Amino acid sequence: MNNERTEFRDLFYSLDKALQKKIMDKVRTRQFKQGESVTTEATPGDSLFYISKGRVEILKSRDGSTDNQVSIAILESGQVFGEISTFLGGDHYASSVALEDSELVEIPQDVFIEICQKEPKIALQIIRDLSHRLVETNNRALGILNAAITENRLQAIGLAASKIIHDIKTPLTVIVLTAQLIEGMFPDSGEYSSGIVKQAKLVDELVRETLDYAKGTASPPNYQTVDLSSFLNDLRDTYGASLRGRDISFSVENKCLGRVVFDESKIRRVIINLVKNSSEALQEKGEIKITASMASSWLQISVEDSGPGVPESIVENLFKPFVSQGKPNGTGLGLAICQKLVDEHNGRLEYKPRKPQGSRFDIRLPQNLK
Repeated sequence: MNNERTEFRDLFYSLDKALQKKIMDKVRTRQFKQGESVTTEATPGDSLFYISKGRVEILKSRDGSTDNQVSIAILESGQVFGEISTFLGGDHYASSVALEDSELVEIPQDVFIEICQKEPKIALQIIRDLSHRLVETNNRALGILNAAITENRLQAIGLAASKIIHDIKTPLTVIVLTAQLIEGMFPDSGEYSSGIVKQAKLVDELVRETLDYAKGTASPPNYQTVDLSSFLNDLRDTYGASLRGRDISFSVENKCLGRVVFDESKIRRVIINLVKNSSEALQEKGEIKITASMASSWLQISVEDSGPGVPESIVENLFKPFVSQGKPNGTGLGLAICQKLVDEHNGRLEYKPRKPQGSRFDIRLPQNLK
């Protein structure tokens, strides 16, 4: 016998020589090209397959259609499949496809039953293998289910955001026009009216941003040359007043000389979201600080606070959608959207705990754009 058949014989090493020979005479070796179907779900199955060479993917239909299948396992050389229909009889539970040119040994049901009667250890080993595979399949199914739940929630949020954009368009327009009218009537109010216009536009941008995230829409940055000191001071002046009422210190420090490049609107929204998270984390008094620096052609803007920090239980999934803790009115989308905006700059958004307590989020943006 050739080496390939010897590999198969190793599966039944405990059988006596006579039974081994009898088995080898009743099985057949089959060759499958990459992409070729081995078994089809819901069709009659009465054989066990042993993979002597190659890899096989097990696929399960979501709706009974071969056009809508999900991968539930990838099996390697030395593993078996087709055991459910072989054990229980009836149709194949799933489909299988050769992931590469493969060689399989097909064991008819009656032969397999005879083997199990002669040597129960073989049946036990296959049951153990099946149990491990069921655990893996269960874990994968949970992942697929969670992804589907996330997708459905995002679709619902997308629909809500679309309606909100439609509903707030008119009142936002009225707010902007009223602020401009006030400025025309009272020229000294320009500082306040421009702030109203800026905040009204920000509301519109935030809702559109949520809609883009829910839809998975990529939005390339509109790169601008930014005076970083003016940018940071504007953030401090705009949002510092509300924090002072809560005895929260809000400061900025720019260690970066010269101008930098990024989409000012997008990065402003990232920082605003991080500052908002920090302010919500501070129960009473505390401090929030924004620091900017440059190293190796990377701009880093850090937002730090003296709050309790991010719970260890959610750090690993911090930037995934719908991850939130201790925020009864939170959507769990804020940091996910922030990461999307930074990713669109080919940058990085990272969390680091602050000692002895607190949080630090680093926005890192490349500056060697060509």
